[in-house]
Amino acid sequence: MEEELKDYLVIPRKLISWHPIIDTTKCKGCRTCVKACKHNAFSYDESEKKAFVANPYYCEVFCQSCQFQCPEEVISFPDKNETKKIFRELRKQYPPK
Repeated sequence: MEEELKDYLVIPRKLISWHPIIDTTKCKGCRTCVKACKHNAFSYDESEKKAFVANPYYCEVFCQSCQFQCPEEVISFPDKNETKKIFRELRKQYPPK
């Protein structure tokens, strides 16, 4: 069952490029990220024994809890300051209601 994407402060979520990126060459398959993410952004590939970002736009904007919990430090995110700049521009198109 697919979740419905929620807007982020009235901005369509798919316009905000904020989601985790996993370096799968270094992932040990511990599933910490899968367990840590309460928004189901991750899934686990049983055949590869690696986690992957299955639902990037389910990630809460500016959340990084998975990155801090990953024991292998293989999760990264887009630059926060760049994302904030994009967010400010989008805010002009989608003002608060």
